[in-house]
Amino acid sequence: MIKFKKGLNKTKIFLSFSTHMVTDTYASFIVGLIPILAVKLELSLFFVGILTSVNFISNNLAQPAFGYLSDKYGIRYFMIAGPLVASIFISILGVSPNYWSILIFLFLGNLGVAAIHPPTAATASHAGGSRKGFINSIISFGGTVGFSAGSLFVILIINKLGLKFTPLAAIPGIIMALVLIKFDPSIFMSGTKKIEASFTKKIKRLKKAKLGLLLLIIFASYSRDLTVLSMFTFMPLYFTNQGVKLINFGYIILVFILIGGIGGLFAGYYSDKIRKRTTVIQAGLIISVPFFYLIFKVPLSMSIILFILAGFFATSTLPLCIRVAQDIFPGNVSLASSMVMGVSGGIAAATVILVGKIADNIGMVRTINYVLIIPILASLLLLLFPLVRSRYR
Repeated sequence: MIKFKKGLNKTKIFLSFSTHMVTDTYASFIVGLIPILAVKLELSLFFVGILTSVNFISNNLAQPAFGYLSDKYGIRYFMIAGPLVASIFISILGVSPNYWSILIFLFLGNLGVAAIHPPTAATASHAGGSRKGFINSIISFGGTVGFSAGSLFVILIINKLGLKFTPLAAIPGIIMALVLIKFDPSIFMSGTKKIEASFTKKIKRLKKAKLGLLLLIIFASYSRDLTVLSMFTFMPLYFTNQGVKLINFGYIILVFILIGGIGGLFAGYYSDKIRKRTTVIQAGLIISVPFFYLIFKVPLSMSIILFILAGFFATSTLPLCIRVAQDIFPGNVSLASSMVMGVSGGIAAATVILVGKIADNIGMVRTINYVLIIPILASLLLLLFPLVRSRYR
């Protein structure tokens, strides 16, 4: 039996890191499949947008429910179910008979992805000792590694074996679930069962100023998610139409997300040392905007570099947003984390449906330019954060 120690619990952190990494691999399968499915099923940008939206709506909007349940019942069951459900349903996308079955399997599979995010994020609070921000960024980086590799993983299977062999991709997720089943249950006891007041009751009793802080952070997270999801929807088509081979696009996505994850590690490390975390969030959002804007105005090689640099600054804000939300609700860290990761991401994914429809009418590039207004607005609104926080201190 593994004993808990004061401070860092390395075993729990490693298992959460691994679970996050393996499960998030399946979350980005659709990014690698979009160019193939768009041609095979003759999809418009609107229907491509729906694929991305369903993928991330299921992944994100279900997170608050899983966050509540993991706070109440412990995280072990959700850690096991996550990689198992995600791997089975998402890996059969390549053999799905039609567009509607793909949507159903995407939705079900990403419920598994949603199930592991609140408990793995909560691990930083329960096992991170005095380095909660840094541990949170490490565990987030595990998801980043998996997400970055997912699209390339499925592309390699298709290139080497064919589309009908995508079910083989389920093997890592099944193995991860078996490892977690074999592990001592006590390692995943979060200790949050004893919380008497539910998150909903706390929201109702919450001071307006504190609720305002939460809404500001959620909107900042939403702006990042909308920008990145719009890029995941359109860039596969843009780069492949520019002559980039599908396998090479997989490598581009891998580097894009990994670089963003590295930015998140830096941001998480310094989040334990700086007080004005929202200032770093503002900087990440604002700096990413010109890089995204210039992608379509420069030669292909330069646009790839700008795309990757934009990922560094935009994605790096995620651990900081999570940390700020956890500071607002220290007693419900799983659910607080899911409000940032889930609600913002889910609403952003739903917005992508509208973005796809707009892109069909006015074009991809003009649509993305309009999307880039949102992170600028979020950065400006975060200027209110210190003022609102002073209201309840």
